Amino acid sequence: MAMPAPSHPPRRNGCLWGCVAVFLVVALPFVLAAGYGGWFLWRGYRHDPAVRLARELVMRDGLARRVLGSPIAVIGVQANGWSWMPGTGRTSSAVLMLSGPRGEGTLEIHAHAERGGQRLDEATLTGPGGIRYDLLHRHTLPGDLDDTI
Repeated sequence: MAMPAPSHPPRRNGCLWGCVAVFLVVALPFVLAAGYGGWFLWRGYRHDPAVRLARELVMRDGLARRVLGSPIAVIGVQANGWSWMPGTGRTSSAVLMLSGPRGEGTLEIHAHAERGGQRLDEATLTGPGGIRYDLLHRHTLPGDLDDTI
């Protein structure tokens, strides 16, 4: 009786699939963070009601135009945050990077939601020279070089 010819041994890719699975598990948080960050910077912050309100304030505010020049563009977001509590509503904070013909600056905003929409509680512009301006009350902040505009 003749023995059948030996067949090829089965291929084993266990190590390859194990390494791929470990790589995917390790890379997933970074991919998700990069995806959310990209979405937020490209699309999300543009539709945030507080950021939209701040952008409108900067575009029409004469003090901001004197400090940064005209036109002023929002070129990015350094930080943002929001909180929501039952009974008190939603509050937002953000630091926007601005650019104009006279230089770059930042705008720190704090806002809260009301029945009629968002309301800015604070809008502090830091100009190219480091001087800080309160855009809601239209003056420089104490402790800066010049207290009058």
